[in-house]
Amino acid sequence: MSVEFASELVEKNRPRSIFISKPASAIWTVTEVEKADILQHIKDAEERVRAATKDAEGKRKQLQAEGKRRSLEKVDAADAALRKAIDSRIAEAKSRIESRKKALLDEGARKADALTSSARQRAGKAREFVLAEFERAADA
Repeated sequence: MSVEFASELVEKNRPRSIFISKPASAIWTVTEVEKADILQHIKDAEERVRAATKDAEGKRKQLQAEGKRRSLEKVDAADAALRKAIDSRIAEAKSRIESRKKALLDEGARKADALTSSARQRAGKAREFVLAEFERAADA
């Protein structure tokens, strides 16, 4: 009969009992060879348990490292998405500011043109007024 233990196929022997239910007699005693064989089986089993424990510990560490790596990737992805959203909102705000600035500059330019045109129209009248006042002062 075989059993898989720690990724190895291990032959399973029926356990030998060292407990004696009848008074010790020559028939029921365990020989030194059998004791040594039993002790060797115990040592082998302990070694397999140590190896399985070591493998399990290695797998645990590997899984922890993988989990940490995945969590860092998720945090980085969320950070990148947040930065992208923030950059998008900043670009949108800058665009609105630029359009408002352009509208204000255009309005200011129109008002300046209107004032310049109005001043040119009044400049002729102002010249005539200044000349008339100068001539009147000179005549007087």
